[in-house]
Amino acid sequence: MKRILAFLAALVLLAGIAVWGGAEGISYTGTVTGGSLHLRREPDSSGKVIQTYKSGTQVEILENDGTWCKVQAGKNVGYMMAKYLDIKANYPHLGWGKTASDGTVLNFRGGAGNTFPIVYKAMSGCAFELVEDAGAWYRVRIGDQFAYVEKGKVTPLEGDFESGFSLAASPDALTAAQMASAPREYGNPKSLEKSGGDFTYFLTYPETGVAAADEKLSAWVQETLRVFQEDFQQNHPGETGACALEYQSLNVDSRYHSVVLLAEYKAGSLKAEKLLTLNIDSQENAVLDNRTLLSLNEARVELCLDSVFSPLLIQPTDGYADKLGFDCLQYAALGHDGVQVYLPAGLYLPCALGTRRLHLRYSQTAECMTLDSAAIRSYMRTIDPNKPMLALTFDDGPSDQTDRILKVLMQYDARATFFVIGNKLEEYADVLKRTAASGNEIACHTWSHPNLVKTSAAKIRTQITRTTELIKELTGVEVTCMRPPYGNQNVNVRNVCKDLNLTIIRWKIDTSDWRTRNADKTYKAIIKGAGNGEIILCHDLYATTATAAEKAIPELIEMGYQLVTVSELLSFHKEGAVPGKVYNWVDPKNMIANQQ
Repeated sequence: MKRILAFLAALVLLAGIAVWGGAEGISYTGTVTGGSLHLRREPDSSGKVIQTYKSGTQVEILENDGTWCKVQAGKNVGYMMAKYLDIKANYPHLGWGKTASDGTVLNFRGGAGNTFPIVYKAMSGCAFELVEDAGAWYRVRIGDQFAYVEKGKVTPLEGDFESGFSLAASPDALTAAQMASAPREYGNPKSLEKSGGDFTYFLTYPETGVAAADEKLSAWVQETLRVFQEDFQQNHPGETGACALEYQSLNVDSRYHSVVLLAEYKAGSLKAEKLLTLNIDSQENAVLDNRTLLSLNEARVELCLDSVFSPLLIQPTDGYADKLGFDCLQYAALGHDGVQVYLPAGLYLPCALGTRRLHLRYSQTAECMTLDSAAIRSYMRTIDPNKPMLALTFDDGPSDQTDRILKVLMQYDARATFFVIGNKLEEYADVLKRTAASGNEIACHTWSHPNLVKTSAAKIRTQITRTTELIKELTGVEVTCMRPPYGNQNVNVRNVCKDLNLTIIRWKIDTSDWRTRNADKTYKAIIKGAGNGEIILCHDLYATTATAAEKAIPELIEMGYQLVTVSELLSFHKEGAVPGKVYNWVDPKNMIANQQ
């Protein structure tokens, strides 16, 4: 291990600082929005105000941490709140493009021609912003600098491009040095080493005893070394270079294992890296297809990915997707308590940010997984009837705010019930499907929100069945609960619901979010109304309600509440859920403890 760490230390020294050949940096302009904005001496809302600027005022962005921007406004330098600035990058752009995935190293130069020095290296298959057309070359943006790449190596991509990029507070990029001290629970270490000459390498990887895995590992290591050596010989005569390969291997249980390999290539002051993840079934002597590991509910997995990916991002977003697709699971690896999803440099985030790692907890994903593993099944969602539970409910959606609530519910492995309006469902079909996919309950709030006590029994039935049938068509969900608009119900409503096998859900706690439209008041109403068995009324129509939910949900979890759907709550009622009966809450005295 000492020899490995010494080699990596030498590699770090070799890396140095990349030389950009005098290329100009990226600059940003911010436009004040929202009426007026204070320029403060410190990045703090209580900081001394230097001056106040009206909407439309432009300032130069010097730094941006996602909450505060250090700016220059005329001769004044200070801090403004980032959320009140519309930030744009000060350079042209054509769109963005992706290089061919041929497994080679891609070299970026300081000018439009092969005579210019190489200023950046990356593996092929990466995406880059196309800034300008330079004849046979594209001028592209990499991180906070510009460089040039041959046109024939880039395919322009369709779609709008948002310029600028930054990460919020997040772990540093993954490195081979970090991997050198990672757990190695599976397989026997094997190494290849060359310490003399202008190109050195130290490669360590496992032999697993599973033929299919060992063949893939050996072939990948040999090909990676070949590609890096070939690039070094062709493009870096007279320089020094090195390659380090380190790995992590984990036992999920006695049957399933994972291996992650990270190779770093340094040539002079430049660097490229390559990643491989393998998941192995030792019982079947097979390498698993990573993308099928979580294929039982792809929509829910994408919600899980979004819940851990989007908090990393701060605006602006740099042209890369603000959501991860299911294809990123090709770089997934099984862990002890969740799935690790690796984002190789340049594939899902800009190259300059390096390789990143996200963690999907098994408590979020176990129900989506195809593996026959008791260790993973043990993380599946359970409700403890001996612990307090409450049901958050949201009326009158879906809307543009629903996804914000779904995201925070997913992040904290919580559930809620969404009483939807039928005539909105086709417009928000994707939101409805995400609601169902994330394990939340979809319930009926009628087709057009009429006052049912002033409606005939026949029309009540139509209002309900038209909605429930469309929910079933769009999501496959069989609706079991209905909430009458305004909470109004009478014998006709009760009889129709009994006939349709639906329980009637009202509430005990009304947050009045529909009246106050105030995030802080809604948050306080939720927290004050929290109690075992409570049903709390909110509406997923308002940004203020979404903001309140984002604050209240983690606090409720911290207070010890299990956030459950209405049907889950009623499942612990000693009488069960009775069709046609009206429920405002479930009195804990009427709950059956230890019910499975």
